[in-house]
Amino acid sequence: MFRNLLFIVYILIAFPVTAQVTPEVQRYRDDPKGDIKFRREGVMDGNQIRTLFYNNGEVGQWPYQPSGEWPKGSGHSYLDGVSVLIASEITAPGTGQLVHPVQTSYREWMDKDPVTGEIWGLEPVPGYMHPSAKKPAINTDPASWPDFWPAALNLTSEWDGFWYGYFGRGVQNSDFETFFVMDDSKDKEFTRNPFFYYPIAADSQRAGLGLRVEVRGFQWSQVLAEDIIFWHYDILNLSDFNYPKTAFGFYTDCGVGGTDDSEDDNASFDLILDLAYCYDNNGLGLPDNWKTGYYGYAYLESPGNGFDGIDNDQDGITDERRDDNIDNDGDWIKYTDLNGNGVWDADQNEPLNDDVGRDGVGPFDRQYTGPDEGEGDGLPTDGEPNFDKTDKDESDQIGLTAVSLYRLGQGGTGGGWPKDDESLWLKMSAGTFDTSLQRANISMIFASGMFPLNKGLRERFSMALVFGEDLNDIIFNKETVQQIYNSNYNFSKPPIKPKLTAVPGDRKVYLYWDNVAEESRDAFLGYQNNDPTQGYKKDFEGYLIYRSTEPEFNDIKIITDSKGSPKYWKPIAQFDLKDSISGPDPVGINGAHFWRGSETGLRYSYIDTDVKNGVEYYYACVSYDMGDPSFGTTGLQPSECTKIITQDFAGNLQFVDINCAVVTPNAPVAGYVSPQISGDIKNVAAGGAGSGDLQITVLDPSAIVSGADYTVEFTSTSAYPLYKSTGYRLIKSFNSVIDTLATVDSSYFGAERISPPYDGMAITVLNDTAVTVNDSLTGWLTGRTNLITMTTPNPTPIRGIPWPADYEITFSDTPQDTCFIQSPPLYSRFPVNFKIYNKTENKFAKVAVRDNDGSGSLTIGDQIQVLEFQGAVTQANVRFAWDISYDAPADPAATPVLPAAGDKYQITTYKPFKNGDKFNFRTNAAVVDNDLAKNQLERIDVVPNPYVGAASWEKRNLNSTGRGERKIDFVKLPAECTIRIYTITGQLIKTLYKNSNIGDGSISWNLVTDDGMDAAYGIYVYHVEAPNVGEHVGKFALIK
Repeated sequence: MFRNLLFIVYILIAFPVTAQVTPEVQRYRDDPKGDIKFRREGVMDGNQIRTLFYNNGEVGQWPYQPSGEWPKGSGHSYLDGVSVLIASEITAPGTGQLVHPVQTSYREWMDKDPVTGEIWGLEPVPGYMHPSAKKPAINTDPASWPDFWPAALNLTSEWDGFWYGYFGRGVQNSDFETFFVMDDSKDKEFTRNPFFYYPIAADSQRAGLGLRVEVRGFQWSQVLAEDIIFWHYDILNLSDFNYPKTAFGFYTDCGVGGTDDSEDDNASFDLILDLAYCYDNNGLGLPDNWKTGYYGYAYLESPGNGFDGIDNDQDGITDERRDDNIDNDGDWIKYTDLNGNGVWDADQNEPLNDDVGRDGVGPFDRQYTGPDEGEGDGLPTDGEPNFDKTDKDESDQIGLTAVSLYRLGQGGTGGGWPKDDESLWLKMSAGTFDTSLQRANISMIFASGMFPLNKGLRERFSMALVFGEDLNDIIFNKETVQQIYNSNYNFSKPPIKPKLTAVPGDRKVYLYWDNVAEESRDAFLGYQNNDPTQGYKKDFEGYLIYRSTEPEFNDIKIITDSKGSPKYWKPIAQFDLKDSISGPDPVGINGAHFWRGSETGLRYSYIDTDVKNGVEYYYACVSYDMGDPSFGTTGLQPSECTKIITQDFAGNLQFVDINCAVVTPNAPVAGYVSPQISGDIKNVAAGGAGSGDLQITVLDPSAIVSGADYTVEFTSTSAYPLYKSTGYRLIKSFNSVIDTLATVDSSYFGAERISPPYDGMAITVLNDTAVTVNDSLTGWLTGRTNLITMTTPNPTPIRGIPWPADYEITFSDTPQDTCFIQSPPLYSRFPVNFKIYNKTENKFAKVAVRDNDGSGSLTIGDQIQVLEFQGAVTQANVRFAWDISYDAPADPAATPVLPAAGDKYQITTYKPFKNGDKFNFRTNAAVVDNDLAKNQLERIDVVPNPYVGAASWEKRNLNSTGRGERKIDFVKLPAECTIRIYTITGQLIKTLYKNSNIGDGSISWNLVTDDGMDAAYGIYVYHVEAPNVGEHVGKFALIK
């Protein structure tokens, strides 16, 4: 009782009720407190590392998988668990003694309330993920973001709907990023009797040290960074106290070799590299004795001590801080004042440099909506690059001060578990370095301290989880870690992901994607053409199409370096810009060189015909950049965007990114009639000029509707005849509604180009851009003349213009026209026995004869010339359209046969599409013809038949135990039917019901009976009954 009274007196004296705090701290205090009910599990799989993580700070969780799986898809795990450690020295009011609370959260041996069992540790603060999300907020999954970012972050409404990026609103410098917040309000170990420590006097519900922790995890998929995860912690003291002695650290439980192989790990620490690493003693993991690699943690950013008057990080600056509103290291760059008027002029594209405002984005960012607070004001603002929180160098970092590698005690013994506050405090104390341990179940602690964590202030620290095939490889990867950290967590980023659509067909898969990636910019590479007014560099180069039978695409990662290590994936198709950038990337990595393309030109669809029905395939359309061989001292390899398909160890899909797809091709249902395109797409509609044609590719048969009319109407520039095609409009008329679906420019013209998809179709325009003679359709339509008549363009400068028109010359036995040009001696006006009709423009053309022999008439050896006019029909405006030879037969002995009355000569030209040229076509949807279906019932089949223990397309099993998937497929079924499966003795064991879309004529059976039993090996009979179609009976075998 006396002790309680002392505590009450202490509270009244030490903590006035009206204690003042900053608005920032008050916002954080007003946030809801952390609670275990908001825990969520996520999977980091943005590169070759895949691991579980939790929004209470845990990474990995033995024995659940994946826990530090590397490489992704192998099923090989390397860690049992990781957690953050935050410790401070306080004086307990109730006892007056020094105690050292350690704030953490881990899967086992945590302090708990002895009565309620409540875990005393870090818990997630609600509001930083979507309420319905089953995982923490992840940048690649907008459905995981909250609708509104919490008020505690002090953001404007413009942030809602955008990722809360480390560098600003919607800024995603890494390929995979997660963000969550946790606090220690539930750690009541030292609020109870006899300690009575409350971090905030006015809030008896908040326990712990009064800390708030903002956590980010980063992954880059670039080949140099694909074996690394970065973890960044931002820790704020919300309490009423200053904590003069504080330490931050990491606890990791090694598990190299799998869940059942943790007792023979070795560990070591490199003081120079700040790298602790772990490896298996015999180099073999369980099960199956797979070859193990190395995993480790690289210590990067440590807390700073900006109050001790010491240059702790030896950078020449003393006591720099990231919360003093000063650009301590002077690397922040204001806008460039090109015109010298003293203000930022957006309309003149004056570069903002770092002066982009609090939201961290500027005019060349896709999410930019206009100037915000601090933008272009010439002063550094919190949130801008290279200032305060975004500049690691503005902290007087104390570095790594303690490392402890120790054998983990069984059953919570040994003093090294999360519940052992005082023991952990000693391990985290400065000057503690235990740098090696062998053949044990090993835990490692890294820490940085002591430093002051004063009330209302924050400190940061970060680590990187690194993997490698051996010690040299993990050290090489550590160099990349350091490069990214030294660049303030900036790294060359790949282009934006395209949006992929995949449609299964019969032994084929239709793929198509958008072109959003082509506008990507990479600030890491500087400005376009080194001109700040053009914005950051656009470095998009092309698209890669990957197909795999594994969601991680490991089976196609077969392009190796000089050491035989896989570095790149082999695509099934590649489309790159025609920009003189092609062939192998000259930079490379250990002898492996990225193939930059073959100058194919870009495309936006692909039909994969090298597939088998019934097999599940994983596809990715990956955008990549050109790299930069001149970057830095070693150059920079091209980067690909990520391709993330998340599947749990049971084979269930959890997430498919926008540039990925999972499809299973199959034959359509019995009686299927594919969609039809009707109309003339080889010739323009009447009145048109262009000689090209269309090709229509059906990419999604299910999207084709019946009775829709489409018009492709072309546009052009310049006056006739020197016009150029500029593009077309796609117009749809359906159900009395007319809609312009798209306006497409001429960059999509060409045999290798295809339009973006519309209504399940894509259009290829074959445009004849040059006006030339179509020799195959030029010549005599009727007549028996044996003269040599060749049509060629006229070479006369300016006046000689290949005219984009088709002509018909009709001969007679009487004069039909008079030569138009009078210019002796070669030209004179005399009558001719033919006339020239311009079929394209629906008019008669004028004629001239080059009178080579001066006879004053058309004779052998002369030249007929087709005349057109630019302007009035005068000799000054004459244009020589086409020349037609009128020469003697090739055989000198032959008697010339002149054109006779009624003979016709045709000139056909290749012509570009001009304004108003159009094609019209109509679509009819795919349908089922029941009569046809009846005739196709005999095609119903079972695959594989026989089933011999397994099928090649069954999903793999990553679990260490269990059979995994088994199935057979019934194929070419009617759209609606019932399949009954009987033993050879007539016992019904399974009934399947099919009622699917008409594009899929299959249904699978997992070889489990209706009684829940695995089907025995043997012969089985199946009966298919389809309403309004008929019945079919067949057999299949299951063989052990």
